Amino acid sequence: MDKNCPLKRSAMNMFRLMICWFLCGLALSQPLFAQKAPDAVSSGSETVYPAMWTFTDSAGRTVQIPQNVEKIAPSGPMAQIFLFTLVPDRFVGWSSKPAPELLPYLPQKVRNLPVFGQFYGTSSTLNLEALISAKPDIIIDVGERKPSIARDMDDVQSRTGIPTVFIEASSFESYGKTYRDLGRLLKTEAQAEKLAQFSESAVAFSKNVQDKIGKGRPKVRLYYGEEASGLVTIAAGSLHSQTIEFAGLTNVADLSNKGGSGRNQVSMEQLLLWDPDIILFTNGAEASILQKDSLFRQLRAVQQGRVYDIPVEPYNWIARPPSINRLVGIYWLAHLAYPDLVSRQMLESKVREFYFLFYHTTLSDADLKRLIK
Repeated sequence: MDKNCPLKRSAMNMFRLMICWFLCGLALSQPLFAQKAPDAVSSGSETVYPAMWTFTDSAGRTVQIPQNVEKIAPSGPMAQIFLFTLVPDRFVGWSSKPAPELLPYLPQKVRNLPVFGQFYGTSSTLNLEALISAKPDIIIDVGERKPSIARDMDDVQSRTGIPTVFIEASSFESYGKTYRDLGRLLKTEAQAEKLAQFSESAVAFSKNVQDKIGKGRPKVRLYYGEEASGLVTIAAGSLHSQTIEFAGLTNVADLSNKGGSGRNQVSMEQLLLWDPDIILFTNGAEASILQKDSLFRQLRAVQQGRVYDIPVEPYNWIARPPSINRLVGIYWLAHLAYPDLVSRQMLESKVREFYFLFYHTTLSDADLKRLIK
């Protein structure tokens, strides 16, 4: 057929058009690798993220998580501490205002962030509006598993439109897994593994000390005093008393009625009956208590000079909050009670290592002397 034939020209044009359609369709079906993923955009009451992956949290919930989590909101004090040890520069706000003791350990850019409040507890003060306006990539809750935890997390996620996950941290033994889960969630596996290994080594150390004490050696008996009177304590067997037991000591406050907040009022008469080997006081109350009340001076621990202030920089080493801050307290208490098992040199080494790994700081000799009086 002649190439100038109208019918042939029409067929050729149709063929070219089909090729163009095919190539356009192929191009549109391919990802534009050179383009940067767009920022999250608002769609009604929900926040839509362009690149997501599925994470299963400790409550068994599957949550769609942004690929790169750079902005984090903690749910409460426990989450705040764990996240501070792992990703201190990713906060967009606080569940509670950082204490003055904590500020020197924080990156400058996060020291004056807004306070959202916390989800749980008698002091629950969560401000949803402030939380949402900070535009976190994710809300993270860390702590003990409550029966309602899945429902609670779903509720927060529904009300905020922000991915919300729960990571369990119920005891010293669980902290290794807690850190590994957080490392996977936040893509900081290498650093999380270091913290997990320190946590697990502290548990192994605790078991070793307890095994040695268990061979016919009596346990040192301890009283933990809080508040101005020194007559508020933590009950044996409670979450707040774990450090005492893990260090191989006996908490003398074996109470039938345990305060829900971990604070229990006791009488001076009861303390005299307990007559502990060691007394711990918080917030530098030791000197003022002993000066005001001559009854304290009747106690064996006072007479033998075994009364100590608990280090609280940047967090209390023994009880509050009942989180990873207590790991270093296991070594400190074991040294106070059993110096033949835990030398001063070993204690100093562990304190330096802990502060470097968890609090991102290198302690000077002066720092160490201030912490371990």
